[in-house]
Amino acid sequence: MKRHSPTRLSVPAALLLAISVLAGCSADIMRGYVGRPPEAVMARYGPPVDVRDLPGGRRAYQWLEESTVTAFGATTTTVEEKGRRRPRQEITTEFAPSTTETQRCFYTFYARRAAEGWLIDGFEKPASGC
Repeated sequence: MKRHSPTRLSVPAALLLAISVLAGCSADIMRGYVGRPPEAVMARYGPPVDVRDLPGGRRAYQWLEESTVTAFGATTTTVEEKGRRRPRQEITTEFAPSTTETQRCFYTFYARRAAEGWLIDGFEKPASGC
């Protein structure tokens, strides 16, 4: 009987897969609001940061999610023995600074006027990583 080994993904391929899965999750959540009023999104995520009337009688509602990640710096000290006749220790200290990254994700829903008010009929797929 022939055995099949599991498929292994390279690191870049695995990263791309993870990003597409995460982007798919956001799109799936957004898809769940199609056919519902914008107030359903507002009840979950608060008021939109922007509402615009579009040509053709449609309206765009946009939410912004910002996330900030700070990686604290590090200090590395190395002690190295130097010299054969007269041994001595050489101490080196390296400092890595803290870094802060902010990601801005926009989530845009499109709506049309219906008898019962505005109803979401589409959305803009969020950027990768959102």
